[in-house]
Parts: sequence; C-alpha cells; structure tokens
Amino acid sequence: MSRFFGSAVALAFILAVSGGARADGGKCTLATKGDSPTAKACAKGGRDEAKKLMKEMVKKAKANGQKFTCEGCHKDLDNYELTKDAKTDYKKLEEASGIK
Repeated sequence: MSRFFGSAVALAFILAVSGGARADGGKCTLATKGDSPTAKACAKGGRDEAKKLMKEMVKKAKANGQKFTCEGCHKDLDNYELTKDAKTDYKKLEEASGIK
C-alpha cells in the first residue's frame, strides 16, 4: 500500500509541475475574443499557445531594445489577472515586437 501511495504522490507532483493537473484544462480566460495575436493563439491552442506567443513577443521586443516582462502586465501568473495598464502596455508590446 505504501508503494502505491508513493507512486500516486509522485504522479500527482509530475502532473502539477507539468501543468497537466490544471482544473480549467488550460483554457484561455482573458483573450477569448477579437483578432489580436494572443486571441488567435488562445483559439488555436489555449493558454499554452498564448503563453508561447507572449514569450516570443517579449523576446522580439527585447531584441528591438524594449523591455517587457510578464509581471508588467499580469498581477498573478497563476490566473493571469491583468494590471490596470495591461491593455495599453499590450499595444506597446505589439509595436515593439512587430507581432500584430
């Protein structure tokens, strides 16, 4: 019984770390409408695809001499709640990254 319990705990940990245990299944909750690059990524592949795109946007903006961070627009990186200036800053990120 203890071997089973240990295996179950290990599996739960792996799922939690890999994101496989998300209660929402990785569905987007913010960029669900419109034709922004992030909304298109959400429609294509949920939060994972949106996160991938956003990281690429930040990377390209940085290469163009602009500094953006996830925390600059998101209060909480678990539920992706936005800061009060997030929508304005997103437009700046689109411009700086060249991804529109």
